[in-house]
Amino acid sequence: MPILWRYLLRSYFQVFVLCVVGFIAILLVTRFQEIAKFASSGASWDTIFFFTLYQIPYILPLAIPISCLIAAMILFQKLSHTQELTAFRTCGLGLFPIAYPLILAGVLLSLLNFSIVSELSPYCRGLTKQLVYETTSKNPLTLLQKETILKLDDSFIDVKKLKSGKSAEEVVIITRSASNNRLNLMTAKELMLEGDQIKGKNVTFISNIDTKNEKKGFDHLVIENQKTMQTKASSLTEHLESADWFTGNEYLPMRLLMAKEFIEKKADLLSIGKSAAMEMTRRATLGIAAFTFTFIGIAFGMEIGRQRRKKGILLAFSLAAFFLVCFVSARSFRHTPQISMFIYLLPHPVILLFCYRNFISVARGIE
Repeated sequence: MPILWRYLLRSYFQVFVLCVVGFIAILLVTRFQEIAKFASSGASWDTIFFFTLYQIPYILPLAIPISCLIAAMILFQKLSHTQELTAFRTCGLGLFPIAYPLILAGVLLSLLNFSIVSELSPYCRGLTKQLVYETTSKNPLTLLQKETILKLDDSFIDVKKLKSGKSAEEVVIITRSASNNRLNLMTAKELMLEGDQIKGKNVTFISNIDTKNEKKGFDHLVIENQKTMQTKASSLTEHLESADWFTGNEYLPMRLLMAKEFIEKKADLLSIGKSAAMEMTRRATLGIAAFTFTFIGIAFGMEIGRQRRKKGILLAFSLAAFFLVCFVSARSFRHTPQISMFIYLLPHPVILLFCYRNFISVARGIE
């Protein structure tokens, strides 16, 4: 490897690694609320550690491109301000040979980022979901907390007093039955967790059974009062874990996602097939972002004038903001997959065109 390559790549990756570590630390703080909710469920310290560790692959797909931008921008501004860029060009090197090692690094980081967002992130997402289900099944009383990481859909919960997630007093739970679209009620004077058993005192259940003739205008109610009750903790949360949650698009690696789209298209399930295509487009645009952001830093980090200007920095971060706005906006059009996929991919050609135009202008001596 040429000395120039080693010098440029070392300077680039030093800033890149620092930026990635910084973004991981900052973005973990933004997810601290979810980590705190999980910790409040009574999970062990090693389980909390792995839960926190599994959050990092969610952060990397965006942290890597932004770190590429900052590292490339700082490197080429340093080369410009110390006149090293001028010295390289005086020696007969063009801008492209100077930028080539960073462009190559951007391509390699794009492949790495695509692997993370396509393989590692779905895998860790599934492990996170599994940890949540396992922890909740050990202590279902954590579902009674106001702040819990696993929400009960179509339900109302009221608790007068909850003690350390181990006992609850004056519990009222109202849920909707998916089978007949009716409400079920459970009240308890006290619920306690002892080992792997849930024990209750003065428990009342009000449920209903399906009526064969709905024209009668009334429901058949079943009312049951129990002075004491006891059941396994895991049995109360078995229905929370959907049998097919791991087949969701966000949990599938790229190969299975492509296979799912192919099968669904073949079965004429167009809307589902397009949602799988939309997820693949989202992953692809995140993967390409590392190269795109590196090129932004290269194109707008160069300065050939004597005066230092902030124009390049403003344009670079404006283009990065344009990418992030499009990325967030595309999710709003999930019901129209074609528009969503177009918005996902739109920033890359637009940004690369602006960067190439500025790169050529600098090469010609026009700032």
